[in-house]
Amino acid sequence: MSSLFDFSSLADFFRETLPDFTTTRAQEYSLKTTRTTTVFSGTPHEWETYLTTPWAERRDHVLDTDIRLDRDRKQITFHPRNADSKPWCGWLEEGMALIQKRLEPESMALEVFHRLLFDNESNHATPLHLHATGKLPSEATREVRFNDQLRPLETDIVLRASMLENVAEHRRSLDKKASDLRKLGVLWPVLRRVISQLGYPSYPRDRFKDRITLTTRVSFLSIQLLFDGKTKGMLEPNEAGDLYMDYISKRDGIKKKYLFYHQSYFRMLNDLSFLTKEKNYDAFWDASQVIVRDFLDERYLRISVAGVMPGLLEWMAPMEYERKKKKKVNTPSPQKGLYGILDKEDLKAWKKVQEPLKDVGFVLLRQLGIGQFGRVYEALNLKNSSIPQHVAIKVDRIRKGKKKEAIQAVETIMDISRGLSQCPHVIRVHDAGRLKEIKSTYHILQLVNGDTLDNLIGVTGTEHASVYRPPFARACERDLRREYLKVINSTAGERWRKDRASLPFTDPLSLSQFLDVMTSTLLWLEECHNLNFAINDLKNGNLMISRRGQLKGIDLDTYSPVSGPLDKLPDFFFLAVTLLLFILRVLTAGHDENIKAGGLLGHPAELNRLLCEIWRFGDLAKITGGRVESNQIIGWILHTIENSRSGAFAHEPEMFTQSIDALIRLKRNLVNEEMVLD
Repeated sequence: MSSLFDFSSLADFFRETLPDFTTTRAQEYSLKTTRTTTVFSGTPHEWETYLTTPWAERRDHVLDTDIRLDRDRKQITFHPRNADSKPWCGWLEEGMALIQKRLEPESMALEVFHRLLFDNESNHATPLHLHATGKLPSEATREVRFNDQLRPLETDIVLRASMLENVAEHRRSLDKKASDLRKLGVLWPVLRRVISQLGYPSYPRDRFKDRITLTTRVSFLSIQLLFDGKTKGMLEPNEAGDLYMDYISKRDGIKKKYLFYHQSYFRMLNDLSFLTKEKNYDAFWDASQVIVRDFLDERYLRISVAGVMPGLLEWMAPMEYERKKKKKVNTPSPQKGLYGILDKEDLKAWKKVQEPLKDVGFVLLRQLGIGQFGRVYEALNLKNSSIPQHVAIKVDRIRKGKKKEAIQAVETIMDISRGLSQCPHVIRVHDAGRLKEIKSTYHILQLVNGDTLDNLIGVTGTEHASVYRPPFARACERDLRREYLKVINSTAGERWRKDRASLPFTDPLSLSQFLDVMTSTLLWLEECHNLNFAINDLKNGNLMISRRGQLKGIDLDTYSPVSGPLDKLPDFFFLAVTLLLFILRVLTAGHDENIKAGGLLGHPAELNRLLCEIWRFGDLAKITGGRVESNQIIGWILHTIENSRSGAFAHEPEMFTQSIDALIRLKRNLVNEEMVLD
């Protein structure tokens, strides 16, 4: 069996020295840190400053209360721990009662409210407090402090002091006869944040996915509480909503009448306006999560990985453009050595597609990359208000001396996109169509500013070629393994990629960064399989990491529906190779090593010997005080690669889930940092 995985073409997978190009790098994302915190607001430097401030020193505001949740009576109370906190305890209980009263006629909304407050088990695991601080980069967090044995000691919901004082000033100024809706509108900035943090589980398995679910639920409540319906396509605020819009307008410096157009949170709420009808909550749950995902995608920030992402090569920078009219822009002429155009072939392809794409409302700004099936460009969207202003466009690739190699047909790619829209780790496909003038298909994709993992770890051009599309039916596992072997030995067809300039991570990955990227990779695969799709072309080159540290599976051309374990097998075969290349490259920290990677698959003892030999993260038992040992990480690697290579994970998906959970536990034991959830 092992001979099937002994492919010598991977023996030279370490790339030669990169070409020397000038780069630009945004300083706010150049922070070097090993913290694994993922947040959705603020900058890395703000968060690093906050997280390095001792727990007690952060609480620089008088607010200090206990929060008590009575699950049986569905009651929340706030108990002041000092005299200055008494007014806030009264206002918060008043606000919660107003929410309860307004939602009582709406059984579904009331159930969602109670679920957020009372069904979160981690709210009952430790003492629960409410604090405020002027140092917080976001408007609220949930923070869990642990002891050396990783037992949670206390959980704090922390609010930004400036927000709290602003709301307090408005609440004090209210007339005693103010309506319930007016009181609710004034208190809502704080109430919304407290409810959100109470609904956030302290130990999310997948922070991004859990945050999407949480934000969807809170957005549903916001719409029910603050709006009475729609007028001319816009949400119609009630008195509470009107006051909240006043607050955001002043905070963000956006005129109130433009909030639904130019303020991202209100734009998202308006996209969710179908939730004004309570009955739509369950019926449109999937659609709601996709809208919320698009909103959060732009905010996702994994601090540690963002800090090692390379800058942008200057010759890869997009064109500067000048708007002449609403749907007219001026751009410079494309030329070699600029805008991602490397050679004559790139330039010829650009000129062939630019006018047909302009006719359908897209202006090319740069070439982002080339795949086996298509070229990908960044483009400015001039006509379609339902998708982002800047998008990526994939167009059938035309190569010298070869026939056009088509990307997926319009109907197929949209079916795949709809099926995978619930997976936050897969790139979004907004639309697709045909350019009739040149008889080419195009896909409108989410723009992810970053690079693929093969470039970042330096294995570009050594992975299998992207020509793998599964047959309609497979007779047996033996045939499937033969298919796989044929594909995996097609590495030579990808060597042209080495000529495409790219940059690696700016620094060798720390162990926590290494485990972060690996966890996201596995969550991506698990989620695709849970949605009954196979990737079929899993490799480092089809994983992109944004400059904010977010991992996305790209290139949906090879995805296909899953009908049984046999359809999942290639993904795990490819996963074994992908993990092996990634692991060896990280452990050798960019130094050339003559390692025959292919020969290690199917030989756990030999791989174990090598991993112990090149292990560069020190004695973990000593470093972590016995919480984690080096052989636990190595053992997990061996177990995961072997069960992927053998196909065991395909036949027993619960085993794959357990492997991911084990990795998450190892990460938490290794880092032992407080859990901060923004």
